[in-house]
Amino acid sequence: MRRNLALVVCLIFGSLGCGSNSSAPGMHPVKGTVTFDGKPIETGRILFRQSEGDGQAFSAEIVDGSYELEVKEGPSDVTITASRLLPGKFDNSNGTPEQMGEMYIPSKYNRKTELSALVTPDGENEFPFDLISK
Repeated sequence: MRRNLALVVCLIFGSLGCGSNSSAPGMHPVKGTVTFDGKPIETGRILFRQSEGDGQAFSAEIVDGSYELEVKEGPSDVTITASRLLPGKFDNSNGTPEQMGEMYIPSKYNRKTELSALVTPDGENEFPFDLISK
């Protein structure tokens, strides 16, 4: 009984610091837009990985060309991924037709990223990324 009560108390107090209004030390709000060939990316993912120190990563969804998240201050390598359905392409290998998709963001923006950002404690930390297919 005491062990259960202690567990409940730990869970309650452990969750108090997890609110979205309070930032952990060294973390800062980051936001921006992502376009591909001049058009907002409808849905995708953006990841900021610390390029110095422990290499921590912070990611968020891209929705209608916009993203928001909290990132640890300092320089980061940025990767962006997104997929889209291919019209008229179906995978019938399992007997059930499922529309196929493709990852369409070039590797220079994800696996071999050329993107970076410097998150600062006193800056706006707004990073627009205008990606191109070529």
